[in-house]
Amino acid sequence: MRFGMTIPTMVPGLTRDLVHEWSRRIDGGPYSSLALGERITFPNVEVMVTMTTAAAITERVDLMFTVIVLPMHSEALIAKQVATLDVLSGGRMILGVGSGWLEEEFRALGVSFDDRGDRTDEAIRVLRAAWTDGVASFEGRFTSFDDLYLRPLPVQRPVPIWCTVMKTPASFEWLAETGYGAIIGNPYQVDADLATGLQLYLASREKRNLSSATEQVWALLNAFVDHDDAFAREYPRRSVEQSIEVHRQYSNPFERGGEIPADYKAYADWFDKHDDQTYEQILNADLTLMGSPDRIIPKMSKIVDMGWQNLMLRMSRGGAMERDKVRSSMELFSREVMPAVAELESAQV
Repeated sequence: MRFGMTIPTMVPGLTRDLVHEWSRRIDGGPYSSLALGERITFPNVEVMVTMTTAAAITERVDLMFTVIVLPMHSEALIAKQVATLDVLSGGRMILGVGSGWLEEEFRALGVSFDDRGDRTDEAIRVLRAAWTDGVASFEGRFTSFDDLYLRPLPVQRPVPIWCTVMKTPASFEWLAETGYGAIIGNPYQVDADLATGLQLYLASREKRNLSSATEQVWALLNAFVDHDDAFAREYPRRSVEQSIEVHRQYSNPFERGGEIPADYKAYADWFDKHDDQTYEQILNADLTLMGSPDRIIPKMSKIVDMGWQNLMLRMSRGGAMERDKVRSSMELFSREVMPAVAELESAQV
């Protein structure tokens, strides 16, 4: 199993020193990936600039965007930015993309919210076309160009592309059709319902007689570990509650009390869930990894049995935890939990 780590960028007050420290500690191992996600109208730093900083001060880890909202951007510019980052990082970029769900972000950038799913599909094909040896031409519904000469080319040919999905079956059907990897887990929900997400992923592939292997799937999980179980379960409270309040303020996908858009019917209970969201609900969610190793390892046994092979950990949700506490959590997780997971996996072989 591979374990990655997110940098807590979606919170106020992120500093240069904190980005540097997180990046260097994740790069120091044994975590495989460092991850960042994009938001425009949140109180967070800009993701491309922050990833450039991480690329400059790391040597080993993969650099993963958990999501770039493709239909908000120029495909040619994203192609050039990602290719440049891949060159400057020595071929370590992983591009996670999504179609977006927050209309106010599209408005802020002067981009239409309509047809964003179709535009995402086409945008990925534009990226693939742009990362070719010669000049590129493309004729699509939304984008067309002839003889595009885009340099530098990425080191990886092509850069790996993964797609962030939540819980709509159509998203998983599209993944199976296109063959892209999946990033599953909604950070704004109390329980990301990872079991259902994985079931939808596997079912969509089974319908097409595709492999049921899960090496192309990442799960996003909350985590914090300490030998003192009571401390590990109580200490993250202030930071997580800060995160809850930020998301409650900034993450509403449609107007409260207004008509629910057709493609958001699966989220009709959004406001009810967020109005009532508590730290205890997150703490006690089935796959939240907060507690002592003795509490977390049995949960990891369940995760292994479910078939997960890649976990992206949010070790400082909310970003308000003391650095030494997070550092100790990262070290303890790698020292005691990860070897235990390796033994669990070996026992299944």
